[in-house]
Amino acid sequence: MNAIKKLIVFCLIVILITFTVKIIMIGLDMKSDEQTQITGSVPVSNKNFTPEVDPKILINDDEKPIVIPKAKKVVPKPYISAESYLVANLVTGEKYIDFNSNKVFPIASVSKLYTALVVHHLFDLNKGIVITQSILDSYGDAGHLMLGEKFLPDELLNVLLLESSNDAAEAFSESYDISTTSKKFIEQMNGFAQEIGMNNTHFSDPSGLSSLNVSNVDDLFVLAQYLNRSEKEILAISRTKEIDIATTTDHGSHHLVNINPFSNYPSFIGGKTGRTNEAKEAMVSLFNQKVGNIEYPIAVIILRSNLGEREINTEKLLGMFMDKMIKK
Repeated sequence: MNAIKKLIVFCLIVILITFTVKIIMIGLDMKSDEQTQITGSVPVSNKNFTPEVDPKILINDDEKPIVIPKAKKVVPKPYISAESYLVANLVTGEKYIDFNSNKVFPIASVSKLYTALVVHHLFDLNKGIVITQSILDSYGDAGHLMLGEKFLPDELLNVLLLESSNDAAEAFSESYDISTTSKKFIEQMNGFAQEIGMNNTHFSDPSGLSSLNVSNVDDLFVLAQYLNRSEKEILAISRTKEIDIATTTDHGSHHLVNINPFSNYPSFIGGKTGRTNEAKEAMVSLFNQKVGNIEYPIAVIILRSNLGEREINTEKLLGMFMDKMIKK
């Protein structure tokens, strides 16, 4: 009986030991799986094991590093694209808006506004001017003048100011120089400019084709004031929308249309445009600008405006002026 009891106890001990070993082995397997999940690696017993690696993903130190280009800095376009401009009162001289007003630039065909002023001072307005071949050789054909035609100075002033005719400008210069037997017209232009206080202005030709025709907005404001005060006839011509010069025994008929976009504005007093590569776009415009119940006689002058933007720059300056007056 004792032998049977001993056998039973022995069997129980063997079963317990076996069960314990199994539990230990299961625990070890679970710990190994847990390590794999945490580290992302597989435990290996072979120390010489080398994992497979795709050579395409290896970095070659000899290769040039990839340089990502820096984004270009975007410079915002200025609200007014002109390099110099002025808005000022023609009567009081008060400057409302002023930028680079003393900086000198080429003025292109704005010169013709001053040429008209000099013509009024120098010419016998009842004496005709004959169109010669040398006059027609000037750049462009604005005004469509014909060889041998003869015009009174006021007729040619319409051609000069409305259609910006280089031929008309040259006709005045050549006619005056012939009558004085010397090259005096440009001298008279420069002399009179100094006389009325345009001290930073110089003329090399009567049309503005030359880049040596230079001024600044301060001097052009002096010109605008002088015209508004003493030469309203010139301003009246410059704002005329269109005109017909009838056929006479001296010349054929000519239909002239003002190239100035502001000639359609009721508030426009007069002025002149200009454009060359050197000058870009220039503009002198005089307005009776109404703000509320008050009317202001002002000049808006721009030099070196971006091409195609002189009109909108002038309109922007008019808007800025009106905002300033409203806030006063």
